[in-house]
Amino acid sequence: MKNIDAVIEVLGNLKNLKRTGWVRNNVTDAESVADHTFGTAFLVLMLAPEHLNLEKCLKLSLIHDLAEIYVGDITPFDGVDENDKQKQEMAVMNLLEEKLNFPNLVALFYEYEQAETPEARFVRNIDKLESAFQAVFYYQHQKIEKGTALEFLDTAQRRSFLNSHDDEFLVLYNQLRQFVENN
Repeated sequence: MKNIDAVIEVLGNLKNLKRTGWVRNNVTDAESVADHTFGTAFLVLMLAPEHLNLEKCLKLSLIHDLAEIYVGDITPFDGVDENDKQKQEMAVMNLLEEKLNFPNLVALFYEYEQAETPEARFVRNIDKLESAFQAVFYYQHQKIEKGTALEFLDTAQRRSFLNSHDDEFLVLYNQLRQFVENN
């Protein structure tokens, strides 16, 4: 493996970087970006429809937050212009493609960010859905209040690329919401 030091750095930083939204909500032992990435890939594996390229979906899910190791986990509530965020992340992905000797890393990231393919839209939806699952888990384990959990669910659903034909996603969001409301 070339550039083993870069791989060590990336993996270690992904595991150490805590997710901003949970830290902001005072969650003790908040999940890391690596935890979220694993959850996203796991949900992709469980929920990917047969007509999508599963390998592509898994690749997109595994690289979608790599840039955060250098730019941080920027949320919509941080006041950072979306275009500036995308420029920063793209610059990092170019650097990582070279450092990791990972051909097509930038192309995969661009595909995810632009959400122009069915696989990219699906993974972006899963990314948001995973955050909703995490909110319910934290609520269930008394790390956040009911209102905070419902707020995270609403934000995740609102930021998804859902259309009226995305029944499975809508059903899952409703199940998660009912779980929180009834417990």
